[in-house]
Amino acid sequence: MKRIFLALLVFGAIACSQQQNEAPQNLATQIDALIEKDMYVDALNTLEGLEASEEVSTLKEKVHLNYGLYLEYRDSNITNMRDKMNGALAQYIEVLKLNPDNEKAISEIEQILGIYKSFPDRSPEESIVQELQALGFEV
Repeated sequence: MKRIFLALLVFGAIACSQQQNEAPQNLATQIDALIEKDMYVDALNTLEGLEASEEVSTLKEKVHLNYGLYLEYRDSNITNMRDKMNGALAQYIEVLKLNPDNEKAISEIEQILGIYKSFPDRSPEESIVQELQALGFEV
């Protein structure tokens, strides 16, 4: 009886240690699956409240970047171009808060701002403008 209990205890410890080692990979896989389905809010909610780590930060950056690209180029639910671009800019701002050197987010922001500059009477929403200026962009 003691041997069976000891064997179960050892087996349980091994199983737990394997699950702990696999957790980050499973998290990344889960986030990738949500991104693939364009379920960005669900992906961000999954990451919300997790202990801060480099991996969680990297995954948040990835979700925000992909969400911005989705809003900018593929979201057909929002027909107002200003709302689309404000949403995309807000996501790119979140990317830069996590990683100020993210070149894709920077180039997308610059592209959107370039389009706005071609329309003298149009600009992003004021709160977006303020956040962009705080990040060093000329708006």
